[in-house]
Amino acid sequence: MFESLKNLLKHFTGDQEKEAIAPATASQQPASTLHAIKKSSSLYHALGDFNLGIGTIGPANRNDIDQKVLVDMYQSVAAGEFNIPANGVVPEICVDGRTDKDGKRKNAPCAAGGTLSIVYGSDLGGTPANNDINEIQLTTRIINALKEKGHNTGVHGDDHSSCGCGACSKAPTIYQHITEHINDIASLISQFGINLTEVEKGAILNQAKNRLNQPGFFADDRATVVKTAQDCGAAYEELVGAHNELGIALNTKSGTTVDRSAIRAKYGPQYDMFVVDAWAFGTAAKDINNNGSDEYTQRIAKAITLQNVATASVLGHGSLSIIPVA
Repeated sequence: MFESLKNLLKHFTGDQEKEAIAPATASQQPASTLHAIKKSSSLYHALGDFNLGIGTIGPANRNDIDQKVLVDMYQSVAAGEFNIPANGVVPEICVDGRTDKDGKRKNAPCAAGGTLSIVYGSDLGGTPANNDINEIQLTTRIINALKEKGHNTGVHGDDHSSCGCGACSKAPTIYQHITEHINDIASLISQFGINLTEVEKGAILNQAKNRLNQPGFFADDRATVVKTAQDCGAAYEELVGAHNELGIALNTKSGTTVDRSAIRAKYGPQYDMFVVDAWAFGTAAKDINNNGSDEYTQRIAKAITLQNVATASVLGHGSLSIIPVA
């Protein structure tokens, strides 16, 4: 599945032409800003193209960025200029563009919520919902299963909230978003070579609905999910500052991730990217698939992808562009 995605992205990014427009000014109205962003990112799909992006994070809500710089950043990211070797082969750190207080992040594969992306993906794409297990128990099981396979795991918070990970704090909302927008999400990922069958779509949809209807599945105190992962041995990062992400780097270069610090160093602290290391989803799906069948491994990998897109859609604005790195 992800090999076809990688091949498609190489084709997609192979002949990009340089394009730039005049810098945006602080006095521009949101509509004109959105038009400028749309023009500057016309080489790329945006969440809003698929009726997604109900959050606030994105370039259309910013008046501190230069459109020429934004275009250059997108093109440099797509060209792999910021790719560096990743330690590990399954998602360990979050897609979050923020860094720690020293301006750094681990060089590890990224997904929404770090290893919690595998927790939620395994739930949505695995065997039908078992109503005697809750989110805390599921987190414990998946983190331990990955540790037994020799993988590093990780979660994060931040310096100003009790649960500073949006993928975790908004997990119930993300499940609900999947039930309401699964066709939109499926349409988006199909543009990158990932196709959901009707059977897969129906199974993931039913799983999300079952969990939303299951009393007590989601922990009321969202911080306890992160704490549970830590208690099982997941590493913890504390991120600082505001969200300045201006796009989503969809990385299929195996064994690599995208260096956020290098992006900031080149363009300035107000320029960040979400980073999704999609190449790592297949290994993660295989190693937590208790069923053992290739069918379920494929579905779990696709469900991890859906969870990442749904998280971006809940947190991000429709102006967020997806920048393929192949």
